[in-house]
Amino acid sequence: MKIKSLKIRPSCLAGKQAKFDLRNSIASLVALCTIAGLFNAPIALAENIPFNIRQAVVRVECGNRQGSGVVVNPTEGYVLTNAHVLLDLDTFLPASSCTIGFVYGDNYMPTIFYAAGWERYVFDESLNQDFAILNINAPEQTEHLDSFPYLRTDEFSETGDPLSIIAYPSSAKGQQVVTSGTINDLELGMIKTDAVISSGSSGGAGVDKDNNLIGLAERIMYQDNEDGTEEVVDYELVDIRAILTWLDTFGDNKHDMYIIHANADRYHSPATLFTPGNLQCTMLAKSAESDSVFCLRSDGTRRVFPSSAVYHTWFSDFSGVVTVSSSELAQYRLSSNITMKPGTLIKIQTDPKVYIVSTVDGSLRWIKTESKATELYGQGWAGFVKDVPDTFFINYKLGYPVE
Repeated sequence: MKIKSLKIRPSCLAGKQAKFDLRNSIASLVALCTIAGLFNAPIALAENIPFNIRQAVVRVECGNRQGSGVVVNPTEGYVLTNAHVLLDLDTFLPASSCTIGFVYGDNYMPTIFYAAGWERYVFDESLNQDFAILNINAPEQTEHLDSFPYLRTDEFSETGDPLSIIAYPSSAKGQQVVTSGTINDLELGMIKTDAVISSGSSGGAGVDKDNNLIGLAERIMYQDNEDGTEEVVDYELVDIRAILTWLDTFGDNKHDMYIIHANADRYHSPATLFTPGNLQCTMLAKSAESDSVFCLRSDGTRRVFPSSAVYHTWFSDFSGVVTVSSSELAQYRLSSNITMKPGTLIKIQTDPKVYIVSTVDGSLRWIKTESKATELYGQGWAGFVKDVPDTFFINYKLGYPVE
């Protein structure tokens, strides 16, 4: 079975982790780019979706690429979309500017346009990340909106729930369309659905029955049949919780700067189980001879990130890591391994128990039942559990379980 990303006319784009760190091979990216033009989604007229909800879903053009996006913060003008809508395959750089188009009439064609720049983005296949935040700037014509419509986010999807995708597929020639279906599965931070996604829909809004944003349209999953034909297995959206988790690598609850929750109290309720903290690093450093990243501290010690998985619970990218000589590193006494960031769900391969990291020094609380995990994190909680190798489990210590 193969996974191919949604691609935008006339070519797709790929690859960077966060702002500065290119990590994906061109060969891999080209393999992901072959979907363009394969699927033409049937146009479905909107049913029972209010105009202000549809107006919050915008058409996005960045360079020669077209996709979709959704306004999530009306005051700051923040728009969520996929990173592959923003990035240029030839240069691996983000477009210098984008155009955001809002519908205004009942034909659902964009007629009010704004310039937009990028605020943050990440493209990393290994972490299943393909997100971007744009910032709406000045209108491109005299007409403008008095205020921006927006969608609130709901992080608690369930399988079997109805789902609608609002987007601008290329086959619709600029018109906004809606496709509908159900959530088939929640897996690895993705929402699997039978609601049709096609080229140009990347970054489109996946909304629940209450018209809250639950995910962004991202890709098509298909398999090759023996007769040489291709069969769609699933359409996939990135779960909104995955985007918020990424945003929190820039600071505790940083996501609240960008989005508005439909139910903020429920989303933040697991915070009662852990104590936020920082690593008190004076510098993040590595040597030219090794990829290991160290946290250098003012007391003359250094702590090491034992894996990239641990590092990425704390930081979004490697742009802040400084390369120093081995002799400079040796001046700092090696003290301990760093554990995953408080609030992270973890497990080890030889034990089915799921724990939440509760302190910066790696204290754990066992979440005793699946129903408790679902109550705290929603039905898709398992997609956000990080695996810790057995050899690193000794870095953690057990605390009281979550009753």
